[in-house]
Amino acid sequence: MSAMHRHGVWDKLGIAASFACLVHCLAMPLLIPLLPMLLVVPHTDIHSLLLVPVILLTGLGIVPGFLHHRARWVLFTALAGVMLCSLAIVAEAVFHVHDLDMPLTVSGGLLLISAHIGNLRLRRSVRCDDTCAA
Repeated sequence: MSAMHRHGVWDKLGIAASFACLVHCLAMPLLIPLLPMLLVVPHTDIHSLLLVPVILLTGLGIVPGFLHHRARWVLFTALAGVMLCSLAIVAEAVFHVHDLDMPLTVSGGLLLISAHIGNLRLRRSVRCDDTCAA
């Protein structure tokens, strides 16, 4: 498996993890009244648990891609996405502001998906010579 393909896997997993966060965030308001057993794990804890793989996959996919193509918008978009998802957790857990949870998480997830898709496309289109770091 080539390094290019291997790093593409991290971006694809990052897209899947970000998409899972979006589905979770958008579906929970509909599922909570229907499935009370979902309340066993507090909502904030679920977000914290989902954020860990999102951060890991973002680092594993975006950083090597950035070192390859040097497109700063990908790096900044990914960082903004992680920051918004993290801010959603902090707003809910620390400040007990629940109204920002969905807009911050959805915005962050969309930014992360955009960054991973951009990263995949740029890695495929940029030819690497001896100056590439990754």
